[in-house]
Amino acid sequence: MNSLIRALAVAVLLATVSAVGAGAQNQVSDEIAARSVILSLFTISSMMEQQGAGLKGGGPVMTSFRAFLAPELIEAIASGEAGFRPLAGTREGSVDDYELRKAEKQSAGEIIFEAAVESQGKVRLISFSVVQSKGRPLITRIWGDGWSFGRVGADAAQAAPGGTMQAGLKQPPDKEQQQALAAADEGATAASASLAGAAGLSLPFQDAFDGTALGPQWTVVGEAPDKFVVEGGVIYTIATGGDDSFRKEGSENIFRLGAAPEGDFDMTLTGRLEAKTGREGVWVGLYEDATSFVAGTLHVYTSGCGPYLSLRIVNRQPVTNAEKSLTSEFDDNLFDKGPILSDYCSGGNRKIGDTILSGINQRGFSVTLSRRGFRYFATAELDLPEFGDYPGGKFTATTRNVARTTAAGAPAFMLGQLQKAGEGESVAQFDGFSISAPPR
Repeated sequence: MNSLIRALAVAVLLATVSAVGAGAQNQVSDEIAARSVILSLFTISSMMEQQGAGLKGGGPVMTSFRAFLAPELIEAIASGEAGFRPLAGTREGSVDDYELRKAEKQSAGEIIFEAAVESQGKVRLISFSVVQSKGRPLITRIWGDGWSFGRVGADAAQAAPGGTMQAGLKQPPDKEQQQALAAADEGATAASASLAGAAGLSLPFQDAFDGTALGPQWTVVGEAPDKFVVEGGVIYTIATGGDDSFRKEGSENIFRLGAAPEGDFDMTLTGRLEAKTGREGVWVGLYEDATSFVAGTLHVYTSGCGPYLSLRIVNRQPVTNAEKSLTSEFDDNLFDKGPILSDYCSGGNRKIGDTILSGINQRGFSVTLSRRGFRYFATAELDLPEFGDYPGGKFTATTRNVARTTAAGAPAFMLGQLQKAGEGESVAQFDGFSISAPPR
């Protein structure tokens, strides 16, 4: 898949959260802040790797990393051995997967985390030292078995892992390690949710939109009652005027639940989309307002020879002392070097693409936002027609992960429209919304 980066920064958890009492505030714990910095570092590195840049020795360290790394560590990486990638713990290759846990051995004045990192079919244990610098957490050292970047201290060296964790070719951490890592992530997730005051939503939750009105659990942000109706198990909704989305304050008809789920979940919206303008799409995710949300979006864009289908994961969150919220996202063009078509402009593929787009209105779609610990990803499922060597039937595409430790809002969905839709009309029929715990 092609992934296009709209923003290279991922928000660091430096914010305070509202507390009970008149004017009182509690600060998020140093441990959760340290975990957030490391998660952000991995996420931004993953995005940059797709464009041939990244956090590696022997080359320039991108400006975006300065929010997470101490200046001394940046200098050490830039002057290190050419071709070594600290986050992967190897000379070549990128991070395929990772899990975080707080190290058992800690030293005064710093917090040490360990990451079980899978790269090139092997799992290695990599450690990070995080300290508070001028009121914000910074990574001062990254090290593994036989290598180190950044400040070397006696306490940090003592806490370094004793050896490389080899799990064999394409093997994840063993069961005991997986359970320990999962427990650490779940504990921190619950802590951050509690600090943020998130309300719990009992799972599974399902709404088939029966009746002639939305249930009392729903509110409509930016309600425009002349542009939607509930009837026969469907929310029939219209978008006009362009520029309606989770990103834009004042957008119309964002359907939002009154409570958010705790822990891991899969949130799915099903329906049909009539792509009349070539500038429309659907959003589903956790939404507070235009400055704070995480969502998956299945969009139709028009460029060059015609419209194409795009799946995106978008994470926008405010940061203390920053004037604007920071946004990180992955955009996968499903029709251009993608999982469905190699391009969308050649004669045969253009016709196939148009058939697929019209089929979304006939065969339907689903878009799912999933949370696993601090990581979120989006999945789209389509029922494709037969074409070329493809026999037709169920097709699934999944984005890469974004990381977030702060609460993002309540479950929500909408029909969106881009500005260039002009005066055109877009139509969607939403026939189901559900949230469930992932299978174990």
